[in-house]
Amino acid sequence: MITLYESEKPVGIQINPDLNVCIVKENTTTGQKTWLYAHNIVTNDGDLYYAQRATETSPTSDFSGSNGRMELRTGSATPAKGDVFTQVTTPIPTSIQEIDSTYPKVNDGDSDNTGAGTDIATWRTSWTTSDFNATAIIGGCIHVGGGNSGATTSGATKLLTHFSITSFNKTASDTLKIFVNHTFNGV
Repeated sequence: MITLYESEKPVGIQINPDLNVCIVKENTTTGQKTWLYAHNIVTNDGDLYYAQRATETSPTSDFSGSNGRMELRTGSATPAKGDVFTQVTTPIPTSIQEIDSTYPKVNDGDSDNTGAGTDIATWRTSWTTSDFNATAIIGGCIHVGGGNSGATTSGATKLLTHFSITSFNKTASDTLKIFVNHTFNGV
């Protein structure tokens, strides 16, 4: 788990390509943007989703469209390949937000996403200043179902991805965008 704080957008060699979670926090009072980075685990259910999408098979668990949600957490966890939602310790129910409507996409054009590319599937979730506030956020996940915009997580079981990061806060002055970039290099 590595975090990079920058007052300006990081470019080029500063970014470790293994850090595929890009968190952009912007203070609406000062205009300052902060980039934080982490790596994630694509779970077994995430692997199945990508395999089924690649073969144009209907996904068993469809994380895209209005089905997918991102949720943050304050509890410690070591993300693992076999994780399901119960491994997301101390989730922040008020942080539940649908994946942004035009995502996932390939070759993301959002200039804040420092990890986009032609062979990279990007997932993005955005929060306004009034969506939620929390201290000591140390991770998150993309899951199926479980409500939206502060609803409960009942029904959330499958995880596409799970990540940990060095603690950060989101205040009533902050907007937040989280990009999860999955690279397909083939072997």
